Amino acid sequence: MNLLRILFFPLFGIMRKKETSDTATPPPANPNRVHIFYGGFGSELEATDYCLKPMGRNKPEQLTHDLPDAMIDTSEVEIIFGAARINDVVPMLSPRPDSLLGEIGANNTIIMIADAAFGGLPYTLNDTLRLTYAGAFDVS
Repeated sequence: MNLLRILFFPLFGIMRKKETSDTATPPPANPNRVHIFYGGFGSELEATDYCLKPMGRNKPEQLTHDLPDAMIDTSEVEIIFGAARINDVVPMLSPRPDSLLGEIGANNTIIMIADAAFGGLPYTLNDTLRLTYAGAFDVS
């Protein structure tokens, strides 16, 4: 029987239905959704390096490394540094800005990752050693 399979595989093997992958389906794309993280950094440059500077040759950025369950296109990452800027931005993110500002507290940096940063791939986000995940918000 195995000899017949070997002989006829080139002919009939390509005609079989291919099995589908059982990977997670990507979440529906939402161009208005951003994911908010907050934390404390010594300077805006330090926050920028954390998000955008690769850790070395052929290595990811620290943000991408700290979120291993998400492929992140860093061109879709926005860094907001300083209390004055945070106070200006938060009302655009949340219908209850006082609640989000209370959660952010004394932290001086918000990292916003647009939904487009995940390229339609499945992802999981959580707190990192440097950042706390505040959740997904729809902006208009």
